[in-house]
Amino acid sequence: MDANLHIRLPKELKEQFQQVAKDNNKDSSSLVRDWISSYVAEHQKSDEDLAADLYLAGYQLQQAFGGREKVSKEFAQRLQEHSLTNQKEFTDLIISTYLDLNLTIPSIVSKTTKGFAFSQMFLLGLLGDRPKGKI
Repeated sequence: MDANLHIRLPKELKEQFQQVAKDNNKDSSSLVRDWISSYVAEHQKSDEDLAADLYLAGYQLQQAFGGREKVSKEFAQRLQEHSLTNQKEFTDLIISTYLDLNLTIPSIVSKTTKGFAFSQMFLLGLLGDRPKGKI
């Protein structure tokens, strides 16, 4: 194994877990490894899934503005400039816009800092058509 994971849990729970694992002829470490592997496989998204979710988030913000025609050209241009030069500024501008509109910030918005392609997907959703199969 490459690394250890240290967790805190009540002593009684640890003892119960180890006893139940032993009663079922299971190693507690392998059970935890299996659970972690399953969790990662279930919750880790591919880049394509992230891009689709970012497009959807952009489209939903477009709808909060009242539709594509209500999205300010200046706002879109500022986003485009930031997407080319500074991903953090791009994300900060989006977050401040959500806050200004009293909207809940989707957690996927944080993924726009991953790079140009991800920020572009959000921007395309903001200016684009309704995503197929979503909403």
